[in-house]
Amino acid sequence: MRVLLSAYGSRGDVGQMAGLAVRLREPGAQVRMCAPPDKEFAELPAGAGLPLVPVGPPMGPMVRPSSTADAPRRMSEPAAQFDPVAAAAEGCDALADRSQ
Repeated sequence: MRVLLSAYGSRGDVGQMAGLAVRLREPGAQVRMCAPPDKEFAELPAGAGLPLVPVGPPMGPMVRPSSTADAPRRMSEPAAQFDPVAAAAEGCDALADRSQ
């Protein structure tokens, strides 16, 4: 079975999915993972030997306060993850997502 796990949120979201990936691989599933491109998030799947597909803008700037003028741009940033996740899901039998 080929599985894509996707997490776009905090370190806790990405860490939970990396843990799930490890468990899914035990019975032989082929697992890859999508997560924000931030270094701290990329290290979690890499540490578990998981292929990572970086998606969306980095989370770091998204959690910092911004001005009201930035709101429309910031609200649309999470949509940048959809096309890369769809491409990464090609050939997969299952997809699980944990996104904020």
